[in-house]
Amino acid sequence: MYRILGFFWTSFFQKTGEFFTIAFEAPFSNVFETLIVCFFVGVVLTILVGSCRSIIQFSARPFIGSIENFTRFFGWVGAWATTLLIISMVFEVISRYFLGAPTKWAFEVAYMLMGTSFMLGIAYCMQMRRHVRVDFFYDNVNIRIQSIIDLFGFAILIPMILWLSAGLWEYFHQAYRVNELSGESAWNPIIWPFKFTFVVGFVLLLMQSVAEIIKCVLVLVGQTNIKVEIEEKSK
Repeated sequence: MYRILGFFWTSFFQKTGEFFTIAFEAPFSNVFETLIVCFFVGVVLTILVGSCRSIIQFSARPFIGSIENFTRFFGWVGAWATTLLIISMVFEVISRYFLGAPTKWAFEVAYMLMGTSFMLGIAYCMQMRRHVRVDFFYDNVNIRIQSIIDLFGFAILIPMILWLSAGLWEYFHQAYRVNELSGESAWNPIIWPFKFTFVVGFVLLLMQSVAEIIKCVLVLVGQTNIKVEIEEKSK
């Protein structure tokens, strides 16, 4: 675990310096760089604002709410990515089979939008408790036992998310440094903006996992209604 935390710290708090230096030298030269900076600023502000509100109100709920609003927003963006995917595919079918003019970008857009929708939606899916779960035992125990099971699961999941998040930042940054192109079609677009959506997905998943852990702890200390509220919201 110590080595995983070290890898995460090095990737996100040391090796990001090169990227931010380039981005801040010309902040509006590349829209993708601007969006990446905005995402990280959003992550920091979400954590800071949520923490401050929780301290002021002496309750963990504002912190949980801040994280869940943030992950919910990106879930909404992922839903619109699916809508754009449908529109682009309809356009491609019409162009190819009715106009005899197939597009150069359809394949690239399809896998990028599909991947983006999945990455942006995984944290929101966790928030709404819609990930696949084997429920032959879980549904038949009380909420406190469920919370203990969830905490055990997160104890295994969190190190994996930290490791994957750090590795995916390395994966993205390598593509960014060489301005990597897809090499998959005649369009041949830059690929690093799409690779960054992997980082977004797992950073959001890490944030939502922290919120879920706090919910479990609140249940174990007697605030059982918080999980009931989440279950009602997910129906």
